[in-house]
Amino acid sequence: MTTAGSRVLVGTMVGLMVGAIGVTAQQQASDRGMVMSRYGYDETVTRVKQAIEGQQMMVLFTADHQQMLSMVQVQAPPMSTIEFFHPRYGKAIFEGNRDASPEIPLRILVMQGEKGAMVSWVKPSVTIGKYRGLESLGRELDSTLQQIAATVTR
Repeated sequence: MTTAGSRVLVGTMVGLMVGAIGVTAQQQASDRGMVMSRYGYDETVTRVKQAIEGQQMMVLFTADHQQMLSMVQVQAPPMSTIEFFHPRYGKAIFEGNRDASPEIPLRILVMQGEKGAMVSWVKPSVTIGKYRGLESLGRELDSTLQQIAATVTR
């Protein structure tokens, strides 16, 4: 990897970390969901994936940010982004407002913090719901992500 490529990767990863933990309380309340897990990091990742599948969605990809950052000599806590979706929602977006296509798949970040594992996501009502005709889908997916996150807080 080139030095410039390494800087872009590190910048992207730092942006994700800051985005996950550096939002104001007001911004977090309106744009993001965040919960502290009662489980360790690995168990939280496993339970979130199981909960996604329990919602009949497909886990498409898991990005291991800690591993990627180690490639450019950055030590980071365990952190993964889980990307997931279901074709029925893709159909609703395709038929309702194709402009929302870049907003999918959905993503949940699991990160080890000083006080334990936490789960964070940008609310679909903010990402998908901002497109005309998809407001109710955004709210529906907000509820789904909240249910997924609730599985690690019980």
